Amino acid sequence: MKYFFIFCLIFTLISAYSQEEQKSFELEGQFAVTTNLESYFLNVGGPDVKFNFSKVSIGFNFMPSLRFHNVNSTLKVTPILGTGIQFYGLKNKKYILSIPFYYLSATNNWLGSIGIGYVLSNSKKK
Repeated sequence: MKYFFIFCLIFTLISAYSQEEQKSFELEGQFAVTTNLESYFLNVGGPDVKFNFSKVSIGFNFMPSLRFHNVNSTLKVTPILGTGIQFYGLKNKKYILSIPFYYLSATNNWLGSIGIGYVLSNSKKK
């Protein structure tokens, strides 16, 4: 654990010094609707690590979500935290393909889902 902490610290310092100076402020948010055909999830983007390429970007995200599912013929809505991959592409990286996974502690199972979303951003195009 100590070596992992040291590695993360060194990686963070190297990343901070290797970044270009940014002269703009940018807010980015995203939302997505995903399903596993039994439940539906409304996701909002959380912290992520994003890798940008020329045509697409790939992000590993944590996604606070609402889960909509039926329990005894009654619609139940529960908050849940998901983690997974998002592929940013199509139309200037505004649309995403979201593949989050959710852990259910009551059943000790993981739920996978897939869906689409949209990126909300106020950044200026260069």
